[in-house]
Amino acid sequence: MKTDDYYQTLGVAKTASQEEIQKAYRQLARKYHPDFNQNDPKGAKEKFQKVQEAYDVLGNPEKRQVFDQYGVSPDQMGTGGGHGPGQWSFGGGFPGRGGTAGWGAAGRSSRKANFQFENLDDIMHMFGSGFGSASPDEMFGTTRPRPGRDIEQALTIPFTLAIAGGKVDIKVGSEMVSVTIPAGIEDGKKIRLPGLGGASPNGGASGNLLITIHVEEHPFFSRRGNNLYVDVPISLKEAVFGAKIDIPSPKGNVTLTVPPGTSSGMKLRIKQCGVATASGGAGDLFAILLVTLPKIWSEADKELLQKLQTEPEEPIRGKLRWG
Repeated sequence: MKTDDYYQTLGVAKTASQEEIQKAYRQLARKYHPDFNQNDPKGAKEKFQKVQEAYDVLGNPEKRQVFDQYGVSPDQMGTGGGHGPGQWSFGGGFPGRGGTAGWGAAGRSSRKANFQFENLDDIMHMFGSGFGSASPDEMFGTTRPRPGRDIEQALTIPFTLAIAGGKVDIKVGSEMVSVTIPAGIEDGKKIRLPGLGGASPNGGASGNLLITIHVEEHPFFSRRGNNLYVDVPISLKEAVFGAKIDIPSPKGNVTLTVPPGTSSGMKLRIKQCGVATASGGAGDLFAILLVTLPKIWSEADKELLQKLQTEPEEPIRGKLRWG
């Protein structure tokens, strides 16, 4: 089976440093990750797997050495099927050593070799120092690749972005990463970005980037579950005679009807104008009306108030008591 050119897959030169290889892998892993390619998940998955395969080899210095020398990864050198645990076999020529192996003596026709070994130490002894300083486990992939460590990072976002959702760019190491903020995310929730964490120590997948979201307070709006609350100032005239007023909301301005004789603290409900829910609906927006009096009154206004002879049906503070 022909081995892909892993350098070409990652888009780096054969002289690339490990840092350059890791950077290229992160960019391509983010580009082709199926979570970010909903329009073509199958095609993206295939490309993502090729990128991962290339990094599994080039991201490990020992495996990279084998690939540079023989043109295949250690995993593709194969283990003998059906020989039992710990037995290894190689059939035919050894990659990188002149194609088909001619192990016959001079004057005899060369034949393809089929070697069977009981353990990896025998293999290392057979092929000498061509594997460098790598251990048998490292060279032949018998040690299970370990994923890189997860990296945690905090991100503070505006209240409006947490409600409406959107994108924000953050710096991860020396790179800028675009993060999608889901609509309605709550303070303290985490967003997981696969493949953007620490590199694996032995050619495995990179870890995850875990972003903890912190939501800033809004000067007027607050959140309780999926409902929003806002204090809305109204004038004395609007409270007495009633009015139609416009207030902002996540869905744009909405018009409220203030009934005549409104007292401060009255709560008006605007349905489906709160936080979006997973089911496709939304919570409600509650407007709390607060009668706001001016600090400075004209003499005419003062005289008018003095002439008011309105009396409630019962004393305003008739129910106010201590115990």
